[in-house]
Amino acid sequence: MTIGQKIANAGLLGLAAMTAASTPAPPPPAAQVMLLDEFPKDEASLTHGSMVEAVLASRSPLEHQRVQVPLGAQMDLIEKAEPGNLDRYIVQRFTVPTEATARALERMQGPGVAGQSQGASESRVVESLWGAAQSKATTRAFLEQELEIAPGSSDADFLQSLVRRVDEVHHGDRQIGAARQHLLQAAQRAEEAGVIRVISAGNQGQLEKLFERLGVLTGRDFYMSDMADGGAIIVGASDDHGTVDRADDGPAALASPDAGALVGAQGVNVPVTIHGKTYLESGSSFAQPQISAIVAGWKEADPGLTRDQALERLVALAHPVSGGEPYLGAGIIYAQ
Repeated sequence: MTIGQKIANAGLLGLAAMTAASTPAPPPPAAQVMLLDEFPKDEASLTHGSMVEAVLASRSPLEHQRVQVPLGAQMDLIEKAEPGNLDRYIVQRFTVPTEATARALERMQGPGVAGQSQGASESRVVESLWGAAQSKATTRAFLEQELEIAPGSSDADFLQSLVRRVDEVHHGDRQIGAARQHLLQAAQRAEEAGVIRVISAGNQGQLEKLFERLGVLTGRDFYMSDMADGGAIIVGASDDHGTVDRADDGPAALASPDAGALVGAQGVNVPVTIHGKTYLESGSSFAQPQISAIVAGWKEADPGLTRDQALERLVALAHPVSGGEPYLGAGIIYAQ
């Protein structure tokens, strides 16, 4: 190569370097918001998801995407009263929403926020079966047969046996275990891609009080949802008791204890307006979208915001509640 060629090549390399240096870096991808829930097939109908969606929309101007996540087994399995249907109900109640949530997270092209007000906890399964047993004598008789306890057993014995069976199936069934692992892997990849998960803590506070009265014992993870993972921001339900004085604010009576709540938000008589009609809804389901809206606004302004950074901001905003940690974590987040 001649000296002239070397000089020319050096000039081209220098020009390329200058061009690369002057070319602005591409903007980070815009944050997206996904809402995982059960949604109606037509806009005239109402479902849990459309009610939660209305709360999110009232608090955030950002567009969001609906993601259909079914809850799984319906009570007709129990009503059929066929041998083995209790265990089948328990397995489906855990695996169906857990698998659907994992698949939804795998499809999410981060960064963004994924809000979900659904749960798959032992407490929720027990509560559903207890409600069915109370509503029909034939259903209770079938469950007693499935649980292999004496007909006409006391409420305490019935519930303790039910808690034990749900726990055994939950921790022993391979399908449930595989679905849980699938979700944990999907959640980790989603967090690495910049997705912040915000989920509800549950509404089994009345069940907790019933168990305390009857002396029913539960495991440590009884109220913890399989939807949860170490990266999720779990939101509990608080209650302002209809006053502007924050001194009487605390956990809602329905709030689940020890469900991993990191913060809380108003979860009693939350206004939900759909098609011009306003409903008053209660539950951590309606606390979750309030926190999702806040985090989504932060994420929109800073797509690189991590889950830990978002949680740090939330904790800084939270108003601590004495004795409320098992239900509300760091405290209550008020409307921004």
